[in-house]
Amino acid sequence: MAAPLKTPLGFNPIPNLSTAAPIAAEPAAPAGLVDQVKGAFQKVNSFRDSLNLPNPGTYEGVNREVKHTFLTNHVFDGARCDITKVLTPNFQVTHSFAMGAAASPSSYNFGTAFIGQQSFLSGNLDTDGNVQARANYAWSNTNVSKVQSQFSNTPGHSMLQMEQDYNGRDFNVNLKAVNPSVVDSTGIFIGSYLQSVSEHLALGAEAVYQRPTPDQQETTMSYVAKYTGRDYIATAQYQGFGAFSAAYYLRYSEKVDFGTEIQLLTAGGRREAVATVGGKFEFRRSTFRGQVDTTGKVSAVLEEKIVPGFSFLVSGEMDHGKGQSRFGVGMMWEV
Repeated sequence: MAAPLKTPLGFNPIPNLSTAAPIAAEPAAPAGLVDQVKGAFQKVNSFRDSLNLPNPGTYEGVNREVKHTFLTNHVFDGARCDITKVLTPNFQVTHSFAMGAAASPSSYNFGTAFIGQQSFLSGNLDTDGNVQARANYAWSNTNVSKVQSQFSNTPGHSMLQMEQDYNGRDFNVNLKAVNPSVVDSTGIFIGSYLQSVSEHLALGAEAVYQRPTPDQQETTMSYVAKYTGRDYIATAQYQGFGAFSAAYYLRYSEKVDFGTEIQLLTAGGRREAVATVGGKFEFRRSTFRGQVDTTGKVSAVLEEKIVPGFSFLVSGEMDHGKGQSRFGVGMMWEV
């Protein structure tokens, strides 16, 4: 039997190409400026994905939870009645009656609403001839177009607003145009951006460009910070014309919410401040809202659910600073 061959010192035998492991090729460097920008963009997106930041919501809705505890859209005086008829699962009509109010005459409002999978349409017509219409269309889960209009016999009260809203994974972009004119480039144009910088903190800015006439124009900037805790939300906002506001929302329990807000105005040498505290309490068959502010105004609204589909409302407000008061009763009926 022949002895095995010995390999001379310093000699490397040629490997068997059929059994040798393939050599991994090194990634090629970006060839041009476009490839370099794409590579940097992909790295930034990969880093953002690793942070797993939440969507902060819209800039306009940073104080939405606090506003829900206040009575801005709930207090009324006189008598009112809202009757809603559901014609189909996607379409309903509403008849609203109001009378006995000290600040406004008796009125009737007819409203319609259509709710689809991707679209929302609503319209309202009152006895003064005012027409309001609104349309929303969701192109995707993140991209929504909105149009809102109002036609009034009163000069200067007609309005057209177009809005585009984009909800990213950890940011929101909103573009809005109010009464835009392509003839003389007048109108109000608003752009806002809100970005989550951590799991709890979001920062944003809003720019408002106003051009009521071709010879007049003004631009203001606003900034906001929003901190979301486990059961509370704190926000601070500064507007370019010298206004500052801070709000705090507390989810005390599943049926008890509290909200407080302070507004400071320092423009033009003015030094004014108003603080408001509101609370919402949900019981088994009723909902109570209360509010008090530093101007001496106390408000309360009670909604009692008598039977399914029928509610009775009682509203009251006392303004100790002006020596005025308002009281109202109402019904909400869904058939």
